[in-house]
Amino acid sequence: MYPLKFTPIVLPKIWGEEAWLLSGHGENMSLVNNGYLKGNSLDELIEVYMDELLGQHVFDKYGSSFPLLFKRITAQDRLSIQVHPNDEQAAQANSFGKSEMWYVTEASSEAKVVMGFANKTNSKQVKQAIEDLTLPELVNNVAVNRGDMFYIPAGTIHALCGGTEVLEIQQSSDLTYRIYDYGRRDDKGNLRQLHVAEALDVLDYNRLLQTTVDYEPIDDEVVRGVSDDHFITNVISLTHPATRDYAMLDSFVVLMAAEGSFSIESDGELVDCPNKDLVLLPASSTDVIIRPQGANCKILEVYVP
Repeated sequence: MYPLKFTPIVLPKIWGEEAWLLSGHGENMSLVNNGYLKGNSLDELIEVYMDELLGQHVFDKYGSSFPLLFKRITAQDRLSIQVHPNDEQAAQANSFGKSEMWYVTEASSEAKVVMGFANKTNSKQVKQAIEDLTLPELVNNVAVNRGDMFYIPAGTIHALCGGTEVLEIQQSSDLTYRIYDYGRRDDKGNLRQLHVAEALDVLDYNRLLQTTVDYEPIDDEVVRGVSDDHFITNVISLTHPATRDYAMLDSFVVLMAAEGSFSIESDGELVDCPNKDLVLLPASSTDVIIRPQGANCKILEVYVP
């Protein structure tokens, strides 16, 4: 196999645009757009290559399901205030849970995100605030800057606001429970659907202010960003070519161009990755060389622990 690129699945939204960069979820199945496997879907690749693509321990745990979902989200307006269930809660809907993280690629001077409750609360207080249209008074609004990283475990109340763009790494799930949508209406004039009962059941009422992930990029070193049971994300700030040995991970690796662009050489194949795109390295990849293109190159390195 070789480094794989995929055609983004672009989904217009009432608040902006969501591009699914790599997905094995439902009908939004990614298609390869490079090399001899061009045109094949991700689920077809897993069916043929199995552990060679995913890694043995990943295949043993998830079978033919690709466990992660990678997006680029461009928020021109604020998203609904929302929450996602964990694995146990989502199993009732025959789905994975949805823990996720954001890497901020663009942020206006006034950009903020909703992240966590301002104080410990409970379902009764939250329900009343929804009915009174005062829920925004219970949450934190956190200023954001380019390069900020947020970890959002399942159960966390959160929302992107306008003027932000993020790369999102998450479990492969589309379970989102809208709690509050500012009275916004769809293109037919109808109020957008809320999922209040479901949200009240899965909210973590003790999860308070969620600040940015504390990490400091170091030139030509690998710095740990987020450690979750479902994914590990490192930040690599490249100024020179780097050789990475992934043999011991027993997992596929996704490299996302968070800032700038890079090229990757593996198994005799050379692939370019432009800004805000990604490359999937099969678990069987060897002799991986990553080369920055330009002065500023930050890469998110993601794999399954």
